[in-house]
Amino acid sequence: MLNSKEPSVASLQDDNPMPVTMDIATAIIRLRYWQHLLNEMLKQKKFKIPIHLAFGHESAAVAVDRCMGADDVLCLSHRNAAYNLVRSKSLRAVLDHYLLVSQSNHKGFMGSMNLAVADSGILYTSSILGNDLPVAAGIAMNRSLLQKPGVAFVFTGDGAMEEGVFWETMIFARSHKLPLVIVVENDNHSMSSTIAQRRSSIDLSLVCAGVGIAYQKVDGAAIGGVLSSFRAARASAERGEPACIELQLATFNQHAGPTPGWPDDPLRISLDDGLVVRDTPEDPVHLIRQELGDADFRQLADEIMKAEAL
Repeated sequence: MLNSKEPSVASLQDDNPMPVTMDIATAIIRLRYWQHLLNEMLKQKKFKIPIHLAFGHESAAVAVDRCMGADDVLCLSHRNAAYNLVRSKSLRAVLDHYLLVSQSNHKGFMGSMNLAVADSGILYTSSILGNDLPVAAGIAMNRSLLQKPGVAFVFTGDGAMEEGVFWETMIFARSHKLPLVIVVENDNHSMSSTIAQRRSSIDLSLVCAGVGIAYQKVDGAAIGGVLSSFRAARASAERGEPACIELQLATFNQHAGPTPGWPDDPLRISLDDGLVVRDTPEDPVHLIRQELGDADFRQLADEIMKAEAL
């Protein structure tokens, strides 16, 4: 049984989600638009490399961008496009890598699955399942041993939860009181299988309680709740109490490449159909449209698309 000084499962609970500001709404819409542009370019076979888009993950990317301090770092998986876009604040910076035109240094050859745009706070990305977890723990360990400021955020998914390194990282982080925030993007999808198709369910709240790591499960599309949970998790990690956030979200696109990827592909995403991919609460942009109202949303979206047109 945990003593009263250790973090509990409820320690990250926040019943007061952050308000959605115009700045936040703009960031989410811009990120969606940039992903649409990349998807259209993928359809046109503009790239020689596979790209893992993240339609449906916009709130997570914007939230971590807003929550990271100057000394914080971010470690990512192969699905890092949205995070590179939002942290670099530049579609062109990412396009230069995807088009392999930034060849003055090694970063021009990083492709997509290992892309970390310079000066973005993204310290590491990996195409190996779960590989960013121990790297993030090592970075956090360095912070702790040298008494350096900053928290390490590491993103993973419900597929990587099945890897031994996921459990080892949590135990190691808790044992050494590391400034680490583990974010699990649970989209019920790994490569081409659902959780039910490949394994039994895992109650991550019970796992975290057993290890002694603060935990919260959050609707990954609703930016206000994601912001609040990330800020609470960061504060916990900064105290030497590592935290885990489970984001329940949907990924609307293919595992990699364009959507649709072939003529009769049932997954269809087109900029011609508008920025919203699904008129459901699973879509962060749908929620922003509801928040702003149709007229204000259309005006803001038009301004963004005009300003950011290639």
